[in-house]
Amino acid sequence: MNLPNRLTMIRFILAIPFIIFLQYSDSSKYGLIFRLISLVIFVIASLTDFFDGYIARKYNLITDFGKIMDPLADKILVISALVIFVQLEYIPGWMSIIVLAREFLISGIRILAAAKGEIIAAGNLGKYKTTSQMLVVIVALAIGPIGFYISDYFFTVAEVLMLIPVILTIWSGWEYTFKAKHYFTEQ
Repeated sequence: MNLPNRLTMIRFILAIPFIIFLQYSDSSKYGLIFRLISLVIFVIASLTDFFDGYIARKYNLITDFGKIMDPLADKILVISALVIFVQLEYIPGWMSIIVLAREFLISGIRILAAAKGEIIAAGNLGKYKTTSQMLVVIVALAIGPIGFYISDYFFTVAEVLMLIPVILTIWSGWEYTFKAKHYFTEQ
């Protein structure tokens, strides 16, 4: 296993303590400490995402394993954060549902492609989407449930910032689906 693929596997492993610490970041007397630990773990995991791609491209270490597992590791990390953010009331549920739906759709398309012996790597727009999601998670973890009122509704900073990844999620999902439309029409 080459270095970029090892970094991807580290991201899978880091998802476990990240989820555990984030889950209890508001429900225990150590909530702030748990949130900060979650932040550190998520930043390290995000850096592995950057470096595995950089090293794979620079040294021509791109593999089918990396094309499939790298985006999957990202999805597990980001979706875990978003689902827990709904529970912690940092963001509304519909934002997580849009991200989840897009990821299921794209995973289905990748499975269809794999059945035909094709591997579809992530496109640039999908990479921007993932980067924006990771940045929002980092900011949300750094500041917690800080927000502001407009009329009678309370908006968290994470909720407002999450609009950018949601838009990129919809856009990249549409682009990906449009490029792969032939998988939907084949018999």
